[in-house]
Amino acid sequence: MQNRVIQLTDVTLRDGLQSEPLIISTPQKLNLFQSLLSCSYSRLEFTSFSHPKWIPQLADSEELCEAVFKSPYFGQTELMAFVPNEKGLERFLKFPIPWASFFTAASETFHQKNVNATIDAGLKNLEGMIKRVKSEKRRIRVYISTVFGCPYEGEIPISTLEKVLNRVVALEPDEIALSDTIGVASPARVEKVIKKALEFYPAEKLALHFHNTYGMALSNIAAAISMGITQFDGATGGIGGCPYAKGASGNVPTEEIAYFLNRQENSHQIEWDGLGKTIRLLNQLGLTLDSRLASVLKKGGTLYGI
Repeated sequence: MQNRVIQLTDVTLRDGLQSEPLIISTPQKLNLFQSLLSCSYSRLEFTSFSHPKWIPQLADSEELCEAVFKSPYFGQTELMAFVPNEKGLERFLKFPIPWASFFTAASETFHQKNVNATIDAGLKNLEGMIKRVKSEKRRIRVYISTVFGCPYEGEIPISTLEKVLNRVVALEPDEIALSDTIGVASPARVEKVIKKALEFYPAEKLALHFHNTYGMALSNIAAAISMGITQFDGATGGIGGCPYAKGASGNVPTEEIAYFLNRQENSHQIEWDGLGKTIRLLNQLGLTLDSRLASVLKKGGTLYGI
């Protein structure tokens, strides 16, 4: 595998926590935020401005932002927060968060169940929100969920994905995240999807967001790297899932991506001591870890080859 510099966005505090049955306090989240900083991730997606009724685990997003931006930790890495709608946007804009992330889907059924609107209506709504965020000199990521498969519609045809990609690219985001929402991607499918996506958008502006439901995430990342992708998401400890997709396991563990990259001689900036500390903290908080590497560390093992 050709040596590349890989950038890792950690989504522990947003996508990781939103499916956890346990609700942790704002001070605990701030402590976790500080610990994640010590891992030297390229970027942290650290909260969502969703309505507390739908995502109660992130009901304290404004309190967390106030704590983060008053702390000495602000400015140590890029920050991103999820914006679901106009009300969420108003809350987002209160804080100097450099990146806003937005949602659409390749599956019409999944989109309807997630936001109670068609893909077309959702994209039209995104157009106005994205223009406003850009006017504030912030950067934009658009997640395209269910790219590789949907819990309701099954495998998404490439022709359907092409239509959604065409619409999303027209919004001129700074980054598009192709998301394996339920963890059903395979390397062969990843190659087909990325080949199509590259017809619309450059590799350096594409990110891949994998879940590890069937243990294929690292193989899928290898396939994506071979096609020039250098941006990947993960959650430390592999926590999380998708509250709108039953059976979807946690995000691919960010530490497993880093370990895989290390063994494949791809460059990254991850600090192993910070990772070990963060994994211990996640265990102390009682969160659900789904990570082989975390299990090795918990049992007193060492990171072979590091």
